[in-house]
Amino acid sequence: MQELVGTKAPVNLGVPLASARLLDDFYRQRNYQHAWQNARQVEDLLRLAEDSAGEGFRPNDFHATEVRDFLAGLSPSDIPATERANADILLSDSLLRLIHHHHHGKVDPHTLDKNWNHVEGPYASDLAADLERAVSADDLGVWVEVFAAKPSFYTRLKQGLARYREIAAAGGWQEIPAGKLIRPGMKDPRVPLVRERLRATDDYRGTASDSHGYNEGLQAAVLAFQTRHHLATDSVVGPATLAAMNISAEERLDQIRVNLERMRWVSKGLPSDHLLVDIAAQEVELLHSGEVVWRSRAIVGRSSRPTPVFRDQIEYLELNPSWTVPPTILKKDILPAMRKNPGYLKKKGLQVVSRAGKPVAAGSVNWHAPAASFPYMIRQPPGSRNALGQVKFMFPNRYSVYLHDTPSRSLFDKPRRLYSSGCVRVERPWELAELLLNDPEHWNAERFDRIVASRRSRRVDLEEPLPVVLAYWTAEAGPDGEVRFREDIYSRDALVLDALDGRSPMRVVFRESGITQPAASTLPEARKAAAPASAHEPRTMSNRPRQEGELAFR
Repeated sequence: MQELVGTKAPVNLGVPLASARLLDDFYRQRNYQHAWQNARQVEDLLRLAEDSAGEGFRPNDFHATEVRDFLAGLSPSDIPATERANADILLSDSLLRLIHHHHHGKVDPHTLDKNWNHVEGPYASDLAADLERAVSADDLGVWVEVFAAKPSFYTRLKQGLARYREIAAAGGWQEIPAGKLIRPGMKDPRVPLVRERLRATDDYRGTASDSHGYNEGLQAAVLAFQTRHHLATDSVVGPATLAAMNISAEERLDQIRVNLERMRWVSKGLPSDHLLVDIAAQEVELLHSGEVVWRSRAIVGRSSRPTPVFRDQIEYLELNPSWTVPPTILKKDILPAMRKNPGYLKKKGLQVVSRAGKPVAAGSVNWHAPAASFPYMIRQPPGSRNALGQVKFMFPNRYSVYLHDTPSRSLFDKPRRLYSSGCVRVERPWELAELLLNDPEHWNAERFDRIVASRRSRRVDLEEPLPVVLAYWTAEAGPDGEVRFREDIYSRDALVLDALDGRSPMRVVFRESGITQPAASTLPEARKAAAPASAHEPRTMSNRPRQEGELAFR
């Protein structure tokens, strides 16, 4: 084994190790005993590595080739003593990666989005303990299956991945040439290609035909395809629909893999009851016991002001809300508009107020002051013109982003709803309010109407806060495994795919924790002298004697 200490990417048997530090902690806890004792363990690990393609990984993420070539048919005890330590480390590193990637995802989302706050990385001690439990399990495959159990939205998309792997393996589909619009009732020489393209993904299930006629059966298939791909449902094979049809099966396969990775990022510790904002789909879903019980269209942030991806919890509703302009909108919209047109605030129904909430005459304000030092707030009182509509759903956060109603109802009819400055506008907010409060006797449409008519603001706390996840999924699957694709509205998929396929640095991300040291009396004399003096002292493989960079095994 090559020298591990002092290298940014320690290697063993020619393959990179995810974390020499974690492996050292693992072997320290087991008093440097070999972890791999029989051929069945190795066979189970190799099978898990090879089956990982079904999760969207690459088998070589887990050293499948090296394990197969180096240990095929061998029990660890059959390996020469001079090589056994390296083989043991190779297998443990493979399993460490598998445990980490299944449970937390391969890619560190913080490296792709500085705003990420869903779940922090696991503790080092937890990873080492999980690795010990895994190698000690009677059946490694069963242990990993239970350990890496996922929500229904993940398992459904995993089914979709299997389907698209089959499609890609069968050759995918032929590209359809560009041309004029293909409308129902028309004849076009490309119609047979459209028909076969839709047959490949089961959108079209009619009989095969070379007919150039665009008939009703094909029209239903085009509509199904457009719905599934979040396109305008007009039955016309135009530029957008044709472009979606011509995305190859391999590209769709990668798109599914990217979103399985995103789902792994948010799955850990996510309760079965939660609210999901799917930013790419421009939809909001309420889940109960892991299943969708309510869904609504939504309006999300435009590309220049994207809705952030994060996780929080809804604590209360505000009825008849006033709207205080957030800093970004003050800087980019309000101040420039007032400098051009002093009547802008009045036209929009906005007011200037002091930090204490007292009205300030707009004419007395220096509108050329920098936004960072602007001494006032801009507020819109409750009413039909209020930008937040008549109800908002509050989960206080540093982005000043929340869910709310809107007076601009016509925008929900657009297939592409990127109009906000980051907040999420909900099409049917009162239905959501009733479901969240879950008290139809006291909180129903009639009572909401009375409060709205009063034009007075009212805060209503939820009995228990509800987790809310603002996610960015460009692919998801229904209960039958049918995959629905969305436009990558913020152009984020490529970065995830690059990292997932190893075209950017990979590392096992973890947090420090107080790892309990074995009692000094249980260690050999040579290890007593090498043990760090403090639990807070960094521990690396250089803390202990090694031969040619190897861990010393008993």
